[in-house]
Amino acid sequence: MKLFSRKQNQADTYKVGATVPEDGLYICVPCGNKQYLKAGERFGSCLKCLGKDWRLFRRGLELWEKIHEKK
Repeated sequence: MKLFSRKQNQADTYKVGATVPEDGLYICVPCGNKQYLKAGERFGSCLKCLGKDWRLFRRGLELWEKIHEKK
């Protein structure tokens, strides 16, 4: 039986304001909006989420996740 570490099963998510660790395509977890970001930049608020009804927007729940390309 092969066991996997928590790191392998858990997706890496990043909060708004965190530094982008590597160049690549990232997805906004709440809405699915995709954006290419470069290493060293900061994760910003998702413009698509902000464009929706602002009363439904919940600051602090915004998360970004790196999209890993299949090999």
